[in-house]
Order: sequence, then C-alpha cells, then structure tokens
Amino acid sequence: MTRHRAGTAVIEKGQQSVDEILDAATALLAEEGYAELSTRKVAARAGMRPGNLQYYFPAKRDMVRALLERYLDASRQRLAARIETGDLSPEDRLHQAIESILAEQGSSQDCVLFREIWALAAHDAEVANAMADFYSQYRAHVATLLKSVNPQLAGSELQRLAAVSVAMLEGLSLFRGSDASPFLPEAGHLQEIVLLLAQNTGAKVPVTE
Repeated sequence: MTRHRAGTAVIEKGQQSVDEILDAATALLAEEGYAELSTRKVAARAGMRPGNLQYYFPAKRDMVRALLERYLDASRQRLAARIETGDLSPEDRLHQAIESILAEQGSSQDCVLFREIWALAAHDAEVANAMADFYSQYRAHVATLLKSVNPQLAGSELQRLAAVSVAMLEGLSLFRGSDASPFLPEAGHLQEIVLLLAQNTGAKVPVTE
C-alpha cells in the first residue's frame, strides 16, 4: 500500500510506520471492538505519538478503511493462491481450497475481526462497497473451482452454486474460533457437500425472487 490514498499521507518511506499502526489497530479492533477503538489507543499500542499517527491517518475512519483494504487484499491473494496451487485434480484443488479456508477460521482473532468489519459495513458505505467487491471476487474464484470439477456448470446455476458454497464457508466463521460449537460440520463433511453440489448438474439451488 505505497500509493497515496484519499484521507491519508501514505508514502513508501513511511510504510513501516503504517504497518505498525495497522497491526496495532487490527489487534485492538479484535480485542475491544470498533466502538472502543481510538487513534489515541492505537498510537499507544504502536509506540508513537497521536500526532505522528494522524500524519498517516487523520481520522479513525481512514485508519479502519486502510485496515480493511489491507485485510481484504491479503485474503484475495490467499484465495487466488489456493486455487492455482499445484498439478492437482479439480476435486483435490477444491478440497484443498476449502481446507485452507476452514484452517484460517481457526484463528479466534480473525473471526472476531471479521465480525467487527461486517458490523461496520452496515453503517459505512465505503466499507460496505469494499466488502461487496471482496465477495464478488471470492464467488468468482469459487465458481472457477466448481466449473473445473464439472465443466457443464454454467450461467445462473454456476453462480448460485458458487454463492451457496461461499455462504456455507463464511457462515461457519460466525461460530468458529475459541468457542467453536461441537455441532459444526467437520471440514471433510463440508468438502463433500460442496463437491456433490458441483458434480450434480441437476441440483437446483432455490433462490428467493
């Protein structure tokens, strides 16, 4: 994130300071929530003066949007890497991608952080747009995987299956972390569900009009 962004004074020379600020903000957001987050607390956590922090992020919302941008960019890169990994069969690539996604949900901090970002998206149009863009790309990647398993999938059916698969995967993140429910499906079970959906071209996923 070395380019200039609206509302920030980010330059390449200060990238280390920016990373320290965003690391501190990420930890505090996960620990205390958005309502308790402040530039003063973040500056103290990052070991700098509030004025130095405000040089890069004049307001709390600028800092949080930069945090979200960094988090989603990293998530996009990891998702793309999962799909492009190795000379595996389409089925194995699908299994590996789901395994990797579920493994990340084992981080309690990540699960709490993502819930906070979802809550923020309900009140901040820019955050909501960033989330919408992230999930659009997420669904596109999953659709690529599903089509590799079953090349006959196409059009609205493929998009519905991709949307349902993403919804199942992301829905689990609400319950995972340190207090994971014993009723959650095992990773292997979820993989089989998604694989069966992909293989069965006759499976129609109901969509509310």
